[in-house]
Formats: sequence, structure tokens, C-alpha cells
Amino acid sequence: MEKKKNKGVIVLIVLLILCIIGLVFYILVDKDIIKLNNTTVENEQVEENNPSDDTEEKNTGVELDPENSNIKYLFNNAHRLSIGPEAQIYRDGGYKVSDMSEEDKMILLARQWSPLVEHYSTGTSPNLTTTYYLDEDTLKDIYERTFGPNTYHQVNQITDGLCMTLTYDTANKRYSYTGETGCGGTTAFSVHEKIISATKYNDRIEIVSATVYLDGMSQQMYKDYNKTTSLGELLINENTTNNSEERENTYNKYIEDNKDKLEQYTYTYTLNEDGFYYLKSVERTKA
Repeated sequence: MEKKKNKGVIVLIVLLILCIIGLVFYILVDKDIIKLNNTTVENEQVEENNPSDDTEEKNTGVELDPENSNIKYLFNNAHRLSIGPEAQIYRDGGYKVSDMSEEDKMILLARQWSPLVEHYSTGTSPNLTTTYYLDEDTLKDIYERTFGPNTYHQVNQITDGLCMTLTYDTANKRYSYTGETGCGGTTAFSVHEKIISATKYNDRIEIVSATVYLDGMSQQMYKDYNKTTSLGELLINENTTNNSEERENTYNKYIEDNKDKLEQYTYTYTLNEDGFYYLKSVERTKA
């Protein structure tokens, strides 16, 4: 009987030690978590070295890994769908969310919502009709993940700014369109943009990129959207090379080696009281 009691005591002690170790580990790990947004990648942590002094963090910030998937997610969501360089950023120098109309916001969000548009067909050929639709709850979720909680407002229409426009269907609580849709288009003018830094401050995250503009017609690189400053010939012939990986690596290296001579843009996401970061602005911060 005595041996059984001793075994029971030992088991309790071991369990208690394991609980303490688990609690300590949780506390140590949890303090390094940065909530970026309530998205499908929300559980991926951004690696950081937390300074002990809040004042230091406020003034100098904490450097984050530019290759982190959360950082890339935020960066990509600040861009519109576009054929060629996006005019609102590269021509106009950026935008502020506070200045945007609801239509502008929906166009900006199209990079997120357009891949989620569903469709079904009715009838038989040649009288086949196709309906494209997006549930309102899906759009609302995307909207508030980008701009913040309780910011969504129902609108009459949403458009991707290129070829798809959906009208609100009150009966089914969704945005829809029946008919043919889709469009195409190509351009010889493009922009290659690379994240060169990401910094977390006590109230925001700033993602900084550098750009180079590529013109396949003239086979020239340019510093700016208006093609006023040539940077020399393209490093890869746009008319003969289809190797996207080679193209990506070549221009990434060029930007990294010449970033101080190129245009730079700052993408700012501000920290909300719910602990997540929401898009505030994009600004050209180096011409």
C-alpha cells in the first residue's frame, strides 16, 4: 500500500513539473508573437528581437524579416490588379486609405476577392447563361481584415477595375453578374518591386520597397513611371526570355545592389486596439 502511495506522489510531482515547464515555455514564446492580421496566415510568427526598452522600439523600431510570409501578404494586399505599373502608386506617388472612396477600396480589394468569385451555368447551348457571384459575408471579411473592424459598408456595385463588375443582390445577400465576363491585355511596360526592409514600431509596421521600371519596347530600364531617367539596357531581353525565375532573381539582385539610387515606397499598416494591423497608406518616400 505504501509503495502505491509513493508512486502516486511521484506521478503528481512529475505532472506538476511538466505543467510548470509548459507554462514557462508558453510565456516565453507568446511574448514574441506579432499579430499581423486576422488572416489565413495569422498563426505564422514574425521573427523579432524584442528590445527591453519601449522607448527604443518607438524611436528605432524592430527589424522584421522581409521574406516573412505575413509581410509579403500585407505588401501584396496594398496593390490593385493592374495591366502594367499601377498608376495610383507609381505615377501618383501613393495613396491614403482615409482619402479613398468606397469604389476605390473595392477595386484595391479585388486582388483578394476576385479569385473567390464563384459561378454556375443554367440552360443549354446555345442558350447557356453563366452567373458569377461573391457572397457578401466573404467580401465583408476581406474588407475588415484590410481596413479594420466595423468598417464595411454595403455598396450597390463592386468592380475589379479591369473587367468584372458585380451588382448587389438583396435577395441572396451577394454580389453577382449574369452574362459573359473576362478580359485580357498585355503591355511591354512593367515594374519590378522588391521589399528591402520591414520594421515594427510600437504603433505600426512599415514595409519599404524599391522599384525598377522595365520597358520591353525600348529594351530600357527606367528609374520612374514616366520614363524620364534611363538606368540602361534591360538585364534580360523581355522579348526572348520567358524564364520567370531568372527574371525575378536578376532584378531582385539589381534592386538590392542599387536600392539607394532607386525610387522607394513605404507601405504603412497601423496597430489597432484589437492587436491587428490595418492598411493606412502607401507613399513614395524616395524619388
